[in-house]
Amino acid sequence: MGHDIESKIPTNAMPSLLPLSAVCDGNTGHPAIATIASWAREYLCRPHAELGRSGPMCPFVPGALQKRLLFVAVYERNDLDLTAIKQILLDEMERFIALEPTSGNEAQFKAVMILFPNLTQEQTRRLIDVAQAELQMDFVPNGLMVGEFHSGPPQKGGLWNPEFRPLFSPVPMLAIRHMVPTDILFLKDNADLFAEYTKIYGNSVPERFRAHFDEAAARFGTSAIPSRDTPHAAPRVIAALKAADAQYQVHCHDDFEQSIRSPKDFAAALGYSLERISKTLFLKIRSTGGYCMVICGMHKRVDLPAISAVLDCGRLELASLAELHDRVGYPPTSVTPIGIENIPVFIDESLLEHATVLTGSGVPRVEIEISPAQLQALCDARLMAMA
Repeated sequence: MGHDIESKIPTNAMPSLLPLSAVCDGNTGHPAIATIASWAREYLCRPHAELGRSGPMCPFVPGALQKRLLFVAVYERNDLDLTAIKQILLDEMERFIALEPTSGNEAQFKAVMILFPNLTQEQTRRLIDVAQAELQMDFVPNGLMVGEFHSGPPQKGGLWNPEFRPLFSPVPMLAIRHMVPTDILFLKDNADLFAEYTKIYGNSVPERFRAHFDEAAARFGTSAIPSRDTPHAAPRVIAALKAADAQYQVHCHDDFEQSIRSPKDFAAALGYSLERISKTLFLKIRSTGGYCMVICGMHKRVDLPAISAVLDCGRLELASLAELHDRVGYPPTSVTPIGIENIPVFIDESLLEHATVLTGSGVPRVEIEISPAQLQALCDARLMAMA
């Protein structure tokens, strides 16, 4: 279903992640975390007279707290500058992607709040907003959003009341979450961010926001916008499938009645065995700096030393998110070998035992069902026996 992050977590010392619900339940924690826990309950989870719509300030927070998927980390350093804060967020992005759940609808509730309680008021205004703006091109191509919150508050107006400043927080922070199709509202005014959104969600824009999408496409002169009738998958994937005259089916997790929180849920919804749900690893060959992709069943844990021995290529390691973005261009939760050029692909021979298999589509929570023989031919993949 995506780029497998089996152990790709930064090795530098990082503070622990604490589920915010633990503090809300009365467990003790850092004073800044206790402050944020109260703020989440009293501000984010409740309506506001100036919001311009009904419902809680942030619709996803009540569910995230209930599911224990809203996490917090505290950085107490006193030597923080813009470079340091940006590096912290890039490291936290790696940790966020590796944090369970990594796929399925449940993952959309996952968020991490990165607190900087020791920043002064002047530092907050100078660092937090600038860091958020400069980090967006690192996050959005990976299907992620980064948001700024502080007591200023940030000058961004509300979506439903432009005069309201909703991004207030009693502790300076930057927050990470998965991108969703409605984020067109936050990305439509920047040509580069809009282009990245289009790569992922260009044909999955909610109908009530389609006018915003069409206006941005016209303003930025974006070409090859998928039509509303195009299947909900990355345009590059659909183009490759059509060029090969492949027989395939697109499955959107949100179209199923039951909740899809994991590959096991997805297999059950289809009535298939888990062995038919594949994952794609994007690997780097350390000795040469080259890359390859490996496709195998979701139930298998890939032995990288064994694969490197078969390929006689020296040490293999999971490529970084930056390399994944630059060379592949799909978000880490929806990587597929379809539409990728000039990167060798290896496929587990056991996948060919099935009539069809599921692979990523380049769009989170959307999968392509295709015969393994066609998938092998599309990618010119070499068969390999994997443990």
